[in-house]
Amino acid sequence: MSTSFSVERRASYAGYETRELVVAGMGPTILLVHGFAHASEAWRQTLDHLHAAGQAAVAVDLPGFGRADRLQPGALVPQLDMFLTEAIRQNAGPEGVVLMGNSLGAALALRASRNSDLPVAGVVALDTAGITWKRLVSIGLGPIIAANHLSAALGFSARLHRAVVAKVGPRLLYGRRSAVDPDTVAELVAVAADPAETHRLMSLGARLKDELDENNDHGGVRVPMVVVQGARDRLVPVSAGRILHAANPGSRLVVLPHAGHCPQLDATAVIAQLARELAGISTETRDIS
Repeated sequence: MSTSFSVERRASYAGYETRELVVAGMGPTILLVHGFAHASEAWRQTLDHLHAAGQAAVAVDLPGFGRADRLQPGALVPQLDMFLTEAIRQNAGPEGVVLMGNSLGAALALRASRNSDLPVAGVVALDTAGITWKRLVSIGLGPIIAANHLSAALGFSARLHRAVVAKVGPRLLYGRRSAVDPDTVAELVAVAADPAETHRLMSLGARLKDELDENNDHGGVRVPMVVVQGARDRLVPVSAGRILHAANPGSRLVVLPHAGHCPQLDATAVIAQLARELAGISTETRDIS
């Protein structure tokens, strides 16, 4: 495992125990929200860049993922909304927080950014889930869940299961083969070693997709926003970023030609700089007022 400058700690938000990775520095704090089937480790490289710049940042494990408590029965997105709401309030200083989310995390960050009661100073949305999908996802996760059941029924070994994830996973997350980080892939493979956990995640993903797809209004973000889209994303098309940008006049659209579904993995330095620029803009705005 490569050296990281972030510090791990336990936290509790809205009744959910969780783990978060923290770097100290100047504010406003950048609050990092991971995507589906990820955890706060997805932001380790970003945290290292922010640490080097002296920027305060916190990456949290969402309920249902990583080392956080499981989600409760019932609708999932409202639970995640409550969790993120409390995380924002507890991590906000006088300058508020800048939210940066990827995929599911971006969708949640945008929902929070529409809430005028929350101290959100800006938002960076990376390859946002729930706007429009590429065909691989738009057909739904049912066939993938069925395939997972079939592989278990036929007695396919965990070793084969891990090998498939190790092959397919990087293609879904990254846009450039040269950017693939062995530690990140190893974390994906570790999850795939447990067929029951894989089934839980796939079932959870199907429910989250259905809930996110119910929202057709992508405007209303009330804070400075940067919309980032990886041109090589195999799950979410560039048109999703364009729709989000068009729905929120004044936002900035950045299309990264060599990035995949997780631009923070493909273009870490760029993503960290975008967050820092937005944090600087929000600070300047508050000073002027």
